[in-house]
Amino acid sequence: MSKKVIDVSSYQGVINWIKVKTSGIQGAILKVIRKDMNPDKQFENNWKGCQAANVSIVGVYNYSYATTVAKAKTDARKVLSILAGRKVKVWLDVEDACQKGLGITLIRIIQAYQEVIEDAGLEFGVYTGLSFYNSYIKPWAGYLTCRFWIARYRNPVVANQPIIKHILEGWQYSSKERVSGITGDVDMNLWYGDIMSTPEVQQKNPYKLPERLLKLKPIRMRGDDVGWVQYHLIRLGFLPAKNSKGRSNIDKIFGPDTAGAVAKAQAHYGITVDKIVGAMTVYVLRYN
Repeated sequence: MSKKVIDVSSYQGVINWIKVKTSGIQGAILKVIRKDMNPDKQFENNWKGCQAANVSIVGVYNYSYATTVAKAKTDARKVLSILAGRKVKVWLDVEDACQKGLGITLIRIIQAYQEVIEDAGLEFGVYTGLSFYNSYIKPWAGYLTCRFWIARYRNPVVANQPIIKHILEGWQYSSKERVSGITGDVDMNLWYGDIMSTPEVQQKNPYKLPERLLKLKPIRMRGDDVGWVQYHLIRLGFLPAKNSKGRSNIDKIFGPDTAGAVAKAQAHYGITVDKIVGAMTVYVLRYN
């Protein structure tokens, strides 16, 4: 069942989070940083207000003006410094006009930002509008390994839910909702799950996430990379735990059985069936 989640910034001024909570809002996403790289003027107040009112903080967001990988990394590190150790999902808002003509560079910007955030132990996602997604992200969809939060302003009925090539974690369906405790309009979202968390899965898997497989260039799998994939294929039911000889199927060899299991997983999750473990395949194995 979806939840009602708002996203807010200093634009909403001082918010009465107790009233927000009693109005039925189940979560909030807070703007964390401004264009000048200083904290949003209401970020700390909103963080403390959510905690005091027991409103779940679904994430924080950074409206991006980055046009280079270097700038993306700098921005991500600044967000981490503002968070100062607080654990929360970070959403990168990519929609600015300056990012429209970047092509594959935009994908590299997102990847670089994601790497910094995830290296710090936090979860990462991308926010954008459906039109921007279709024009500037969808052509490179297979290179991105994150969930998306999509803006499409329609009445919240199933027929109007955005359709994308990634997992849709949230749908911002209105920018003009009214909520008790907030003066003026506020963005409203339907949220399809809790904050994503995978530490338990990663702790049980004895093999480290094969970061090399998240790069744009396909590479040959070997050793522990194969073990990581086999572990998740078994966990998800696409590969038997043991082969016909009674031996473990985690043998770190990318043979026909493993390749066939990869194809089954790709078909099941609706991605290209090519038996190649690229970024999108790593993504579906990791987060399902």
